[in-house]
Amino acid sequence: MNRIFRNIFGVVSILFVVVSCSDEGRQFSVSSSLQGMLYSGDSVVFDVVSKRSKTPDSVVVEVDGKRLVYEHSNRCVLSTEGLTLGDKTVAFLVYYKGKKEKNLRSLRILSDIVPAQLQYEVVASYPHDNKAYTQGLQYENGKFYESDGLYGESTLRFVDVKTGKTERKSDVEERYFAEGLTLVGDTLYQLTWREQTVFLYDKHTFQRLGMKPIATEGWGMCFDGTYIIVSDGTEYLYFYEPQDFTLHHKVSVFDNLGAVSRLNELEFVQGFVYANIYTTDKIVKINPKNGKVAAEIDFTNLLSDQYRTENIDVLNGIAWNQDSDHFYVTGKLWPRLFEVRLFYKEK
Repeated sequence: MNRIFRNIFGVVSILFVVVSCSDEGRQFSVSSSLQGMLYSGDSVVFDVVSKRSKTPDSVVVEVDGKRLVYEHSNRCVLSTEGLTLGDKTVAFLVYYKGKKEKNLRSLRILSDIVPAQLQYEVVASYPHDNKAYTQGLQYENGKFYESDGLYGESTLRFVDVKTGKTERKSDVEERYFAEGLTLVGDTLYQLTWREQTVFLYDKHTFQRLGMKPIATEGWGMCFDGTYIIVSDGTEYLYFYEPQDFTLHHKVSVFDNLGAVSRLNELEFVQGFVYANIYTTDKIVKINPKNGKVAAEIDFTNLLSDQYRTENIDVLNGIAWNQDSDHFYVTGKLWPRLFEVRLFYKEK
């Protein structure tokens, strides 16, 4: 069962007390009670209560663009089905004898999925420049486009997979800290960390084609065939139009325990976004349609002790070879890059 908690009636409610005032003073409160957490797909029961046992003429419940109307009832049932994950403001508009009270309260909706544990098998290991602070990795035809960070050391590179040799390199100005990277047609998009700038390059020559502003920090980046998806170190994924880099929408990422933040380097693979979790050696597999974490992969022991030095940083960098269905992963200042096969362990 993916559902973590559901009571015997299949309805979940949450401790909820809301009070507002009208011209006559306090009229109604909205209350409910819960033993457990609130998960996507659950329903919440709210009671609109009056000390004088009044029944509202109507109650309008508004959340996430969803609007429900209850006529002559003290009870409202809100289904979380179809609502996005995360923190919500729920508005209760209570109408009684020509007067209106507005009550506001917050809800947090968690994913109803327990992330599966993906396993990995190392297929091959290749040299990697241990001076490269890897931020973004993109595979194409036996080569990598790689974005490397740090102020004064940021670069865009074209690298041979098997030898680790850099065949082309473009230095980024010292005032920029390069981050994630993705490829859209023949154009490379490269994020910067705090400079609110996205660089565009011709993939064949590395000639810079232009720059686009971005409102948040830049961490990771991938392309789903329609939108460029960006992470900023929070639990949000931002979906941008490639043509003018305008924000189309954003999705919050949650598992069954809470928000999943520090999303870093991204890779889009067969309908899912794979994301490094910064400061860890973990990658999560995210459904970008609803933000639910479908699976986790723990690469803690991927880099053996013989390659570890005091300069070694965390795992970062994900690329996918669609021909072999293998992934390439490496880390910041890692001397090795690994080709791995992911699989679910049979029960």
